[in-house]
Amino acid sequence: MIEYTPKKADNLKDAFYNLYEILTLLRSPGGCPYDRALTPKSSLQNVLDEAYEYLDGLNKQDKKLCQEEIGDVLLNVLMLLRIHEEYKDFDPVDAVNDVVDKIYRRHDHVFGNVTVHNEEEALAAFNKAKANKEGRKADAKSIFEHIPSSLPPLEKSYEIQKKLSKFGFDWPDTKGVVDKVHEELTEVEEALGEDNPDHLEEELGDLLTAVVNLCRYVKIRPNLAMERANNKMTRRFTSVFTLAEERGIPVDKEHVWELNDLWNEVKEKQEK
Repeated sequence: MIEYTPKKADNLKDAFYNLYEILTLLRSPGGCPYDRALTPKSSLQNVLDEAYEYLDGLNKQDKKLCQEEIGDVLLNVLMLLRIHEEYKDFDPVDAVNDVVDKIYRRHDHVFGNVTVHNEEEALAAFNKAKANKEGRKADAKSIFEHIPSSLPPLEKSYEIQKKLSKFGFDWPDTKGVVDKVHEELTEVEEALGEDNPDHLEEELGDLLTAVVNLCRYVKIRPNLAMERANNKMTRRFTSVFTLAEERGIPVDKEHVWELNDLWNEVKEKQEK
């Protein structure tokens, strides 16, 4: 048993220290077997899981849930730092110092004499400082090397197209992006008439790429849009299922038309 009494912090510095201290105790020889068994990979998965739970709180506009879940995100990020410190990979202070230096170095438009007037100019100034001060000028071999191979496909597509846009490989307006979506949809429809699953898969990939590019162009993250659609779908079908039970309608293929009527009823109510 470890003798420990939680301390309420009244400032951010002490709050961070308290959290790091209790995580250190959990990882100690007399600590928790589960926490002691965590590795960087398993802790990273916890970070991702908690990040999506925080996103759920944002989508629900639930401030209390956001407070709880962002605390869980922080817990798991600090757990990663603690594990690396134990492994003697690097000092957590050095990791934080590095990112503070990097933020300062890349923001000449905040801490230097570069003037910007909007978000686009700020991003351009950021990228210029990054290239000039850190020698990170892209070439054919390095243009995509900083895109993590482990990214989910939608996010990877988004990052690839964001990289390309920096070199002017982009549409002049939204119409061109939307037209590309229609073009790719037409090619999918044509592929549906063939007996060639491989070609259909390719065309569906092109369609998804065009839709992701539209998301990027209008500054919406595709995974957030998809998560919102998933939540809407599950919320609506849960309401359909409840109505079907109340009205004695079996939820099966034989009653699909009645279920469709319920779906439209629920959709109309939820969109008001």
